[in-house]
Amino acid sequence: MIGAVLMVGNVTVTGVWTILLWRDRAERTPRHIARGILWTDLLFTFLGGALMTIAGIMMVRQAYPTGAWRQVPWLVQGIEMLGISTAIWLALLIPDQVRMERCPDNQLTRFRKLYLRWSLIGWVATAFLFRGIWVMTTKPT
Repeated sequence: MIGAVLMVGNVTVTGVWTILLWRDRAERTPRHIARGILWTDLLFTFLGGALMTIAGIMMVRQAYPTGAWRQVPWLVQGIEMLGISTAIWLALLIPDQVRMERCPDNQLTRFRKLYLRWSLIGWVATAFLFRGIWVMTTKPT
């Protein structure tokens, strides 16, 4: 549960606070904003996701010791949604965060393009994350 709170909380709050920082960046450079995004994401999202994955695997192994979990639609769908979200994060979002963090302060147009791409893709990944967690907590039939 702590893992889910860390991950979902950070993913959601990061998206919102970066919008606010971007709007009111008087004392902050774009690289400063990007550095905050990168480090909080690596710390809280990675830690939360790892804790959630470990706890999930332990619960599935206890509830379905013979591997019968593959026959449980809500569990399969939840795992798929979380897997898609994680793949997007690893393949697209983290590299974009690194690019934003390394973008020189005098290339504001390039930074804005990277930020817009990161933001749009990030909200898509967040939708998959929310869907996966919703499916795993409500267990629809």
